[in-house]
Amino acid sequence: MKRDEACHNLVFTLGFNAQGGFVNQFPILIKWIGLGGEGLHKQLAEEIRTVVKEENGVSLRALDRMTLTKSVVYEALRIEPAVPFQYAKARKDLVVESHDAAYEIKKGEMIFGYQPFATKDPKIFDRAEEFVANRFVGPDGEKLLNHVLWSNGRETEEPTPDNKQCPAKNLVVLLCRLYLVEFFLRYDTFTFDFKPVVLGPEVTIKSLVKASY
Repeated sequence: MKRDEACHNLVFTLGFNAQGGFVNQFPILIKWIGLGGEGLHKQLAEEIRTVVKEENGVSLRALDRMTLTKSVVYEALRIEPAVPFQYAKARKDLVVESHDAAYEIKKGEMIFGYQPFATKDPKIFDRAEEFVANRFVGPDGEKLLNHVLWSNGRETEEPTPDNKQCPAKNLVVLLCRLYLVEFFLRYDTFTFDFKPVVLGPEVTIKSLVKASY
């Protein structure tokens, strides 16, 4: 790929794809963090500030050490995927299986998927309808990432030219984590209101408590 074509693709990704995604992804994230309450805010602030102090700043290494911060981002993506609907035509005959049934699909038939059926599967996730902040902390929690499908693929897999997984999958997770880090470096807690709209929730911050350290 030539340099100018690569640059155009990067501008398109950041200026259109990313903007379109974060218009609803950041409000979804703030909604669930807000609903988690002041106790969760305190835990996030303590983790974030401790790690940033120990690492002498915000870095990729620092972000990777913030296990609770990573977990709440994955949990928000699990419980309310920004794009819950997927569809495509079958390229060949195939069988789709659930825990207790199998469905035959013929080549050329339209397939429609509603992602929360999988991401809120009670046979996979304990308290599947609840936002559990530390769900993905620790070895057992990390195993559940295989069932986080917000990017049109498993969180444990990577986008390739041969699949339909979101090419910006890793960028979305990274920026959501960075968003929380920058927020809780500045504030201890917040209150908010939200209402459902077409693209995710409409969030209104009502109060902010500045960082007390």
